[in-house]
Amino acid sequence: MALELRRGRNGKLRRHWYGRLVVNGGAKVVNLGVTVRGSPPATLRDVGDAKFEVSRKEAEKELERFRAEAEQKGHAEHLTERLIELKTGRAVEHVRIDELTARWLALPRAGVLSKAYESGVKSACEQFRTFMAEHHPRAERLYEVTEADAGAFAERLRKTCAPGTTKAYYGTVRGAFKRFLPAGHMNPFAQSVGRTTGDRDAGSVHRVPFTPEELQAVFETARRFEGGVLYGPVVTAACTALRRGDACRLEWKSVDFKEGAVTVRTAKTGETVDLPLLAPLREALEALPGARTGYCFPEAAKMLFENPDGLTWRFKAIIAEALGGSKAEDEPGRKLKALAAAGMAAIGKLAEGSRREHIEEAFVRYLKGESVRKIAAAMGASKGSVSGWLAVVSGMAGKRVIRGKKMSVRAEIVRHTQVARTQGHRAASVRDWHALRTTFVTLALSAGVPMELVRKVTGHRTVEIVMANYFRPGREILRSALAGALPSVLTGKKEENDEGQRAVEADELVSLAGKVAAGLASDVERARLRQLAAAV
Repeated sequence: MALELRRGRNGKLRRHWYGRLVVNGGAKVVNLGVTVRGSPPATLRDVGDAKFEVSRKEAEKELERFRAEAEQKGHAEHLTERLIELKTGRAVEHVRIDELTARWLALPRAGVLSKAYESGVKSACEQFRTFMAEHHPRAERLYEVTEADAGAFAERLRKTCAPGTTKAYYGTVRGAFKRFLPAGHMNPFAQSVGRTTGDRDAGSVHRVPFTPEELQAVFETARRFEGGVLYGPVVTAACTALRRGDACRLEWKSVDFKEGAVTVRTAKTGETVDLPLLAPLREALEALPGARTGYCFPEAAKMLFENPDGLTWRFKAIIAEALGGSKAEDEPGRKLKALAAAGMAAIGKLAEGSRREHIEEAFVRYLKGESVRKIAAAMGASKGSVSGWLAVVSGMAGKRVIRGKKMSVRAEIVRHTQVARTQGHRAASVRDWHALRTTFVTLALSAGVPMELVRKVTGHRTVEIVMANYFRPGREILRSALAGALPSVLTGKKEENDEGQRAVEADELVSLAGKVAAGLASDVERARLRQLAAAV
């Protein structure tokens, strides 16, 4: 055993004493957690001042305590590992925390890992590695992670990530521990109880459905955007509630014009769904040239395989163009007061820190009339940094900030398709391909389509998933649905509705009377005639 003083990359002496000892036949250096005090000598063979020597004595005691614990723990672990080895015939393997990513991705699987899944695993494991290096630096292997560490990691995720990301990252690390912890070791993530609140939906951001008018504008824009390459997939997604991949990879063999149906096996769940061939989709498919073999939209299918992010960006550009410039507040001549209110509200959603402070100061100075050059000089920053800060406010507030500048396509896309999160760093996408699926469900349920039929179309197994994530009626959709379903005493349209209904019933009465007189009425029609006559 020996004490050590270590220096960081900057050459400065680190705050704590370190100790070197042998554990299970291997050398190990540990942070003893004892602060180095006083003035250290040139080498540890020499004597320092009184404070330094006191801290040296404390470090020696801590190193001895650590050695005794390691030896006792080592004996117990050795016996446990020998029992496991005798029982299973395999030696116990201790995976290091910094090996977690590579080991998890290297596991044999039935299918090929997607890039999105691989990226998520890497991000989750790297977050955990970084957290443990700060929170519990002595822990190097999985079995050294405690339930307290798991709980603290979950709390860190909740404070820095969106709810969905928190759940995914925590689940990934928990699964990796379940796979790689030696037999006999409890999984600290399985034992840790997550904190819950009364509102499970808190912090979640859901897609916003399109109104019928907005959806029509999206269709018209998609028809002319880049030669209409995405018009077919967009109409398909809106008319069938298929996900992006299934809509872009729709095959001609799945389309039955005679029966008016589309039969698709969805890529995500493997479920086969039978969908009605609605008029806009039939029209879009019948207008396509060429032989009806393979993919209906080959260009979109190729784009999905080669550049899926580009496919999403193009659809968001369609949305921005279709919905842009429709509100009076977007017209030139906006008032400074409205800009200030929108900008400060947007800044308030940013995470606290120096970046937020810089953005707020630059925005306030710019509203007062200072130029970008003057603000940069006053804040000791570059003009590019100031322009970037103002662009952040412009994108989040959805308003032009820099005088004389038009909003970029990217800013317009952010404005119409994203919202800032209360939790997490990245903005939430509320208008994208999946919003078409939300639109279908919302419009169908609002129009009175039974839930069972909607679930049959979307492939969802439970009502709860549909209601929690896909039924998002806006004010106009809700107003229209209620006006058509509620009685006149609540809608206030008594006279108009009653007059219209009486006119319809009068026409029906005349028609049925004519059939009875001619001897052509059925028993059902005769009963209906008696009902109408009694009402008169």
